[in-house]
Amino acid sequence: MNLKIYTLLIIALLYANNAVCSDYLKDVENLGYVSGEGLACGAQKYPSYETIARAYMVSSAKSDKEQADGMYMYNKAKVKGYTRKKRSGLIGCDEVNIRFNNQKILQSKLYKNGTIKLPDGKVIKPRKEYDASLLYDKSEDERSKMDSLYNKIQNKKKKQAQKEGIFQKFKEFELKNRKY
Repeated sequence: MNLKIYTLLIIALLYANNAVCSDYLKDVENLGYVSGEGLACGAQKYPSYETIARAYMVSSAKSDKEQADGMYMYNKAKVKGYTRKKRSGLIGCDEVNIRFNNQKILQSKLYKNGTIKLPDGKVIKPRKEYDASLLYDKSEDERSKMDSLYNKIQNKKKKQAQKEGIFQKFKEFELKNRKY
């Protein structure tokens, strides 16, 4: 009987830990997507957002592994947000910039040791203190790097499509189905 209770308790703890981890990963994924859109649209407060988002990612992680997983999710979502906005032709960037620059997260206070005080008064202390000024290099031209990566991926896709004859097949289909 005691073994069953002990086993159920362990399963419940593992489940609770996974739920916490998934909340953290979902949070950083959302932060990354918003970051990508803000970067693509050239949001004025992007550097401040990026610094706070990275601090949240580092300070909220319960372990090095969770932090590494969070960084991966954040960057993956950031690229996704950026590329989707670029593919849309940057439509709606004025609205994105207004919303981006007025986010509550930008009212957060980041202290030198990595502690964050959120606008709602919640304080997030890192598991290990770190120099928060090293989180983000504001002089880095991240947008140019992302544009270069985006263009490289698009060119690769175009070459692959040409190689497979997709453009020619599409033109033939259009001509065949054109109604006069």
